[in-house]
Amino acid sequence: MQITLIYNQGFKKLSDELIGRVNEIATEAKIIETYHDGVTLEDIVDSEIVFGRIPAQLLKDLPNLKWLHLDTAGADGLTDISLFANKSIIFTRSSGTYGIPIAEHVIGMMTAVSRNFGYYYREQRKGSWSNQSPNFLDIYGSTVLVLGLGDIGTEVCKRLSNFDCNVIGIRHNPSKPHKLVQDIRALSQLHEVLPEVDYVVICTPGTKKTSKLFGEKEFNLMKKNAIIVNIGRGSAIDTDALATALYTQEIYGAGLDVTDPEPLPADHALWSAPNTLITPHISGLTPMMIERRLEVFLDLLKLYLCGEEMYNRIDFTEGY
Repeated sequence: MQITLIYNQGFKKLSDELIGRVNEIATEAKIIETYHDGVTLEDIVDSEIVFGRIPAQLLKDLPNLKWLHLDTAGADGLTDISLFANKSIIFTRSSGTYGIPIAEHVIGMMTAVSRNFGYYYREQRKGSWSNQSPNFLDIYGSTVLVLGLGDIGTEVCKRLSNFDCNVIGIRHNPSKPHKLVQDIRALSQLHEVLPEVDYVVICTPGTKKTSKLFGEKEFNLMKKNAIIVNIGRGSAIDTDALATALYTQEIYGAGLDVTDPEPLPADHALWSAPNTLITPHISGLTPMMIERRLEVFLDLLKLYLCGEEMYNRIDFTEGY
């Protein structure tokens, strides 16, 4: 058995100690290490298992590939089964790795925007002890809409419970219960719920159903003092419509770790939009990320070798 690890900018090279943990489980495996920018067909043509992102154009030439495990929580660009030579491929993702740091990032963005930290940081840089008091907003007791109740959305809900928030969830299957959220709606109910909420947190994957979920109509439905936070995929928001909503004060503010496009052009109006905090798709980064991601892979590897049912599988029909 050959296992190939494909590193990239976000998936750093594993130490010898961590490679050793893979060998402890797959004792007969040959482990190959390569990098996404330089990977060739020869590097992976004999691989039964690949951990990392394979360039899409190579998938059609990999009939021996039985399991592809992504280092990311999303599978953007790889969810078309026609791309794969092996139509019975097991395709999994690293969901469960990013929930904790991204949820902390969400709370940080909610706090920074609602307390207008950006204004005070600019005043600090000028050495100005400003007595201006912006219209601060509370998180405590607010109504928060969380779109997507997977690993990340669940971790967000855990932290919101400490603020006594009224959490409304939206998920693909609203009849499926959630241990932290009692009020769960279908995506088709988005327009009816938007006027009720103070914060919107987008944790959804990038699919056809989530593309341009928020545009001019949705921003007009939201409260004037509402804040939107997006750590899912930038494609969920019409970027230009969001910029307009912020400048016209249709909504209060935004926290964005993802944009459409990425990177956001240097001259885009969002960079200077009022009450807006933008980070460059880094909310999942933490020193613990490497080990958390490997733990998911190792757990799945045990299941794979035993022929047992594997979790975190990509549904090609749903696109995530």
